[in-house]
Amino acid sequence: MKNFKKAGVALLVALCMIATMTLAACGGVQEQVDQITDNVSNAISQAVEGDITGQVGKEYSTRWFDFTVNSMVTGPDYEGLIQAASGNTLVIANITITNTFGSPQPFGTFDWFVDDDSLADYIFPHNPVNNTMMPEAYTLEDGETVTYDVVVEFPANLANPYLMYIEADQKGETYNTFRIPIK
Repeated sequence: MKNFKKAGVALLVALCMIATMTLAACGGVQEQVDQITDNVSNAISQAVEGDITGQVGKEYSTRWFDFTVNSMVTGPDYEGLIQAASGNTLVIANITITNTFGSPQPFGTFDWFVDDDSLADYIFPHNPVNNTMMPEAYTLEDGETVTYDVVVEFPANLANPYLMYIEADQKGETYNTFRIPIK
């Protein structure tokens, strides 16, 4: 499991959007991820504007892309390739994303995480182990659509876990927080 401080994740999401808006389209995804990392100390995190509790199967629109969590299941393993540790479970979310921004944009597992009110840290997805899992980082052309599995391991005893995405702009301001309850 990858854990990050909650305050830091809003900053990370903001940095992703800053990189999206400022990096040259000809740069590679790794260069964009490296640039995001280099800019961490310069970003400012703002308060969340709106909180949307979503549902599986419904399409949502952000300022940069549309997404649908097509399905979401929990269990002890993912296709025999990833096993949850003792006391943990996996959530497997199948997500479709369409870039609606008007230019190529970076995406990746850094966009998604699990949270619960009891957690001090967000829990980020496993690195991909096959081509159906979302890559750590990739670029979508304007209008391009992809569907990937996002696999996150988390403590099985969480009271109200949810899959989450925070919308942030190039100025570091955050807007809507999308939460899909994990049942």
